Order: sequence, then structure tokens, then C-alpha cells
Amino acid sequence: MEFWRVISSMITGLISVLLLVYAFFTSKEKGPILSNTYLFASKEEREHMNKSAEYRLVTVVFGILGVLFLLLTITILTSWNWLYFIIGILVVIVIIYAIVESFKTEMKR
Repeated sequence: MEFWRVISSMITGLISVLLLVYAFFTSKEKGPILSNTYLFASKEEREHMNKSAEYRLVTVVFGILGVLFLLLTITILTSWNWLYFIIGILVVIVIIYAIVESFKTEMKR
């Protein structure tokens, strides 16, 4: 196995683990909320914000991204090119989900 495959699979694997661990903690509503809606809200808006919905949004998005990086790691290690199709579908799903949830959040304001 080439050196670049080992290094890139280690990097993508580490990113995958970090994203999945973060998604696990946010599924338990623990840890920081890393969403633009929450981060750019004023202190008063944060107090009135539905934190459960924000945690759910972050859990789904970061969970899908964690799975995406895990599939990328598997693709790098095994050269199974058919996984790119699944990765592409996951990218589309996470983008659509994030946009729909952003509109829902803005409509509630």
C-alpha cells in the first residue's frame, strides 16, 4: 500500500471518529452546539432558542458527515469506487437537510 493512502486514510479516519464522537455527545444534548443559527445568535436569542432542535440538527449533520468520512476512509483503503456513489448521496442528503432545517428555524422566528 502506498504511503499517501496510509496517511490520507489515517487523517480521514481520525476526522470520522471525531465527528461521530461529537454527534454521539450532541445526541445526549451534551457539549457545544456548533450551528450557525446558535453561534451567530445574540445572548438573548440563545436563551429563548429551542436547544433540543439545535442539538438534533447538529447530531444529524455531524453524524452523516462522520459516516461520510468513514466511507471515504474505506474507499481509500480498499479502492472500492462504488462507495463514491453512496458518498455523493450522503453529501446531497446532508446539504438538503441543513437547508430545510435552516428554513424551518428562520420561519419560527
